Parts: sequence; structure tokens; C-alpha cells
Amino acid sequence: MEEQELIRKLNSVGKQIFVEYFFTFQSFANGQLSKENCIELLVSNRVSNENGAAIRCGNATLIFNTKMECRALEIVTESTRLPYNTVDNAQKIIDEYYG
Repeated sequence: MEEQELIRKLNSVGKQIFVEYFFTFQSFANGQLSKENCIELLVSNRVSNENGAAIRCGNATLIFNTKMECRALEIVTESTRLPYNTVDNAQKIIDEYYG
């Protein structure tokens, strides 16, 4: 996946949502969580409606399947428009799992 496509996928998921639900999306991409459960979690937490949650889950899975999740987190850390805790959490995931 090229950088521009990754950015489009990441924006479709939502940078903040990608970080907040990183391990949920990872579990779904790894087959440990069903699509229905991934969607239900996002819907029950009022992240989005069912259709939006399905789009988020699908795009997040594409990021993981192409092994671009670390680069996606780096893109989040480079953002100047996200809340500090989102950027900080993205950096913590990078440091702990990819550092």
C-alpha cells in the first residue's frame, strides 16, 4: 500500500478512532474477533452507526493486512490537529510494540 492510499484508509477509519480501537482492529484483522463483534463494539460505544462501523473495520483491516499499522501510527504522531492524548497513545503503542 502506498502512502497516499494509507492516508485515505486511515482517514476513513479516523485517526483518533484508529488509535483508541487499535487493539480491537488488530484482533479483527488477526481473525480473533468477528466482523459482527467489531461492528457491535463500535456501535455500542457510539463511535458510528452500523454502516460507518463496517467501513471503519474494513479499512482498518486493510491497514493491518498490508502491515502498515506502524506507519499509520506514525502519521497520527505527526498530526498537529489531534488531541495530545491521542498522539501520546499512538507513540506509546509504537514504543511498546514496534520500538
